[in-house]
Amino acid sequence: MAVPRLMVVLPTYNEKDNLPLITRALFDLKLPGLEILVVDDGSPDGTGQLAEALRVEYDAKLHVLHRQEKNGLGPAYLAGFQQAIALGAEWIVQMDADGSHQPKYLHTMLEMIQRYDVVVGSRFMRGGGVDTSWSLYRKFLSLWANRIYTPSILHLPVYDATGGFKIWRREVLLGMDLRRIQSNGYVFQVEMTYVAHRLGYRIGEFPIYFPDRTLGESKMSSRVALEAALRVWQILFRHRHLRPSMRQPGPAAPAP
Repeated sequence: MAVPRLMVVLPTYNEKDNLPLITRALFDLKLPGLEILVVDDGSPDGTGQLAEALRVEYDAKLHVLHRQEKNGLGPAYLAGFQQAIALGAEWIVQMDADGSHQPKYLHTMLEMIQRYDVVVGSRFMRGGGVDTSWSLYRKFLSLWANRIYTPSILHLPVYDATGGFKIWRREVLLGMDLRRIQSNGYVFQVEMTYVAHRLGYRIGEFPIYFPDRTLGESKMSSRVALEAALRVWQILFRHRHLRPSMRQPGPAAPAP
């Protein structure tokens, strides 16, 4: 049986210190068919240039997509997904470059993607967790947003709606029609999962521990979190009409 072509999409903005660490950790897993696509949004710290050096080091196993400006996590991921599909990827992993999504979980998540259409690394299901340094307020806010607020509005049957560690089947991203996705920020994660759910794709979750980054600066803020919460309603009204019959057909993966 042929090994599916696996592509990890890593959006970066000022991740010069973290990028070599995450790429090394991923390749050290020795996963068959693994490739990495770095999507850099014109990082002023030189992340894009470092990614090019890593591309040479890892030969054809690492790709770089340079975008000219920083205009949001969602557009960066969408560009990465489209590029991964164009490169022939069959299983597409989305994860942060800062180390908060630990590569060690990929072995089990890849086993699960054989039974599901999407697999979510979940901080808030039984067995998962977040960094012990988080304040009680931050823990409560995240738990409330994922276990109460978002599911009650969207009727979304997942424990971690805002989680950004996922594996997608190629045909799911094509069937979703990524042009439907309009979010530009952390609520992008909610919109992607909600559209997949409304279209009837099978979503599985696996518990993960989510540590804070140790290098660089977090892009999350209270303002961003509040905006994401308000935009959940926007996602509801934008996509509540979707049905499985509205999946878009897409071309098969090219032969290796």
